[in-house]
Amino acid sequence: MQLLPNNPSDQSKTLTEKILNKIEGLSKPSKIFFINTIFLFLSMRGRYTFKGFERYGQYCEKSYRLHFEKEFDFLVFNVELAKSNLSENLIIAFDPCYLPKSGKHTPGKGRFWSGCLGQAAPGLEIGGLAVIDLDNNTALSLESIQTPNSDELKTQDKTIVNHYADFVINRSSLLSQLSEYLVVDAYFSKQNFINAVLENTSLQIVSKLRQDANLKYLYNGPKRTAKGRPQKYAGKVNTKNIDKRKFRWEGQDQQVILHSLIVWSVSLKRKIKVVHVQFLDEGKSTKRFALLYSTDLSLDAWSILKFYKSRFQIEFLFRDAKQFTGLSHCQARSKNKIYFHTNMALTSVGIAKIAHFFNDRKKQEKPFSMASIKTSYFNELMLNLFISNFQIDPELIKNKSAINKLLCFGNIAA
Repeated sequence: MQLLPNNPSDQSKTLTEKILNKIEGLSKPSKIFFINTIFLFLSMRGRYTFKGFERYGQYCEKSYRLHFEKEFDFLVFNVELAKSNLSENLIIAFDPCYLPKSGKHTPGKGRFWSGCLGQAAPGLEIGGLAVIDLDNNTALSLESIQTPNSDELKTQDKTIVNHYADFVINRSSLLSQLSEYLVVDAYFSKQNFINAVLENTSLQIVSKLRQDANLKYLYNGPKRTAKGRPQKYAGKVNTKNIDKRKFRWEGQDQQVILHSLIVWSVSLKRKIKVVHVQFLDEGKSTKRFALLYSTDLSLDAWSILKFYKSRFQIEFLFRDAKQFTGLSHCQARSKNKIYFHTNMALTSVGIAKIAHFFNDRKKQEKPFSMASIKTSYFNELMLNLFISNFQIDPELIKNKSAINKLLCFGNIAA
């Protein structure tokens, strides 16, 4: 139902349709359903269940269940969305996200780590891939898949880290079209993840080390003439008090001082470029520091710092999807439905960002607000309902100004 002229949702619907038309093999009914569901995820209130979709949407509950069960390649859709609308200064981020879930019959339900609770808790977990635009400092979802629970991993003879690595490897051909760098947090600084990704993809990794990481200086002195293996290392790195005669000073600003060096990582069993980040407090030195690294030995220190700091944008993406598009509301008992629901929740946030933030330079001067977008879409949904039932002509001049006021009613800044 579209009765209002210049709907707030017109931009998002046009953008979604443009991307869908580039994907081969989609039927017209599937395209229409996808466009309407994007609008629904950005407009409805309450719980995002199939009964809730029926109350606010244009289809019955059974239709939503049947469409959610169908396969849809969200990765192809979102890669095309990113290539068409983002800058060329991009990185890929990967991070798991815990979703609370009760019930005994949900597939994949188990105990997963929750960062908010600080402990493992019963529920679901999704592994999320996102592309981060460094110029605009924001993230768009690419794809998320459900993490198998411990019983499923045992039957597959895999660890959870192996699962994460396979997830990235299986999608590397499309990911490499956007960026050559994958940024992950310190949890993934494990040999079976780092080596698997580097050996099976063209991606380079930027991540973080523990403060007590076992690192060794590389020996660059004269070769020995005596028998035996040539010397490889020149002592262990004291991460709390680095040797500034060996580490290269990369500069400083009001927040950090950077030193970098190519070293040998004992845990990863490879050379890495380490950046020692010493934090400052109003320009004064502190004892706080962090160890960032890249497997690309030619990447400069400031880029490593910038890449890792930008990684946190994926957390904001998960937060917005949980708060505004029902990421944790799915009550389905099918893996296909859970996959469709979680990816639709994350993708709709990306559609909203591009339609109402990226393409409007005036709005880029202000913080992005999903709350205002949700309010505008809900107002549009209600106004269309009133106009159709009360037979109001939205084209009348005296009605246009009132309609515009009502569409913006309740909007807030971030």
